[in-house]
Amino acid sequence: MKTGFLLIENDRKLIRDHAHNLREALFACTSQPQVECSVAFARYLSYSGLNNDNYWLFIRLIMTNNPWVIDELLQDRLPRLLFSTIRPDCELLDAAFEMLFSRHPEEIYVPALETVLGIIQNAYFDPDDGFRVRRLSVMDINALGKFLIKNEPQEHPLNKLILEILDRIAQVGKYYGEQDKNVLSKHAFNVRYAYFDHTRDLVDAIPEPLLVRVTDRNGMNPEDDYADLVSKRRQRKRDAHGRFVREALPEEVLNPVVLSGTEPEANPAPAPLTVSDETARDMPSGKPGKKADARKKAPSGVKPANKTGTKKPSRKK
Repeated sequence: MKTGFLLIENDRKLIRDHAHNLREALFACTSQPQVECSVAFARYLSYSGLNNDNYWLFIRLIMTNNPWVIDELLQDRLPRLLFSTIRPDCELLDAAFEMLFSRHPEEIYVPALETVLGIIQNAYFDPDDGFRVRRLSVMDINALGKFLIKNEPQEHPLNKLILEILDRIAQVGKYYGEQDKNVLSKHAFNVRYAYFDHTRDLVDAIPEPLLVRVTDRNGMNPEDDYADLVSKRRQRKRDAHGRFVREALPEEVLNPVVLSGTEPEANPAPAPLTVSDETARDMPSGKPGKKADARKKAPSGVKPANKTGTKKPSRKK
């Protein structure tokens, strides 16, 4: 036990002393080796599963906004339901809104944006309860509304999710009326109205600098050979426990076919038999393959003797 506790303490000291190097390797994603390291760590976290002890590692990898890392972390999970089993608190909501504040529209990877919006949707499903956990502001509503896509229909996944959140926030103060809540409710309604009204635009409710659409300029991909490995691994089928399913060998491997364009005959003719020279000398002229008579042909008028040299006894009647 003493040795085990000593090992844990040494690991903690090692992590504290090299915290900067570990952070750069896992969360920076500014170089190809860093992206590969982060993808491998995301795969390990996805295999371990999300719980109340490691969900901060999940949210930190989501904030890298790297598509390779996020896809490896999510696997087959629905992004907006990733943190549905985690009780939202003030710190988690601060991180979610900070993600929205720090990026322009079209700059956040869509699965990462859906994951962050899922946290906010879960917290403010009852707006008054969510308001107790973390007080909203007008800038928070602007950060939500700037990701609406005006030229896309309401059924678009992002529009549908954001409009549902704004509709919930618009009902804040319904049961516990306060002046601050009334201001937030009115502003959330104005943002939704700016989307639905064809005579208005989002800039009528949200400041114009927030609506500038910028693509992600700092995206970094892993090296080509590592990217091919990750892509092929994602295409393999998994079972309910996340393990790879053993695939059957292709038919070409089990039963190879000549690639000359002609199929092999169904009943091919047997190859002719070959006869050695010595066997050919002993065989009489005629059809090959039949045994030659070992006894020479006797002269006419002379009966051939049997093997013992005696005459066969005559059969009496």
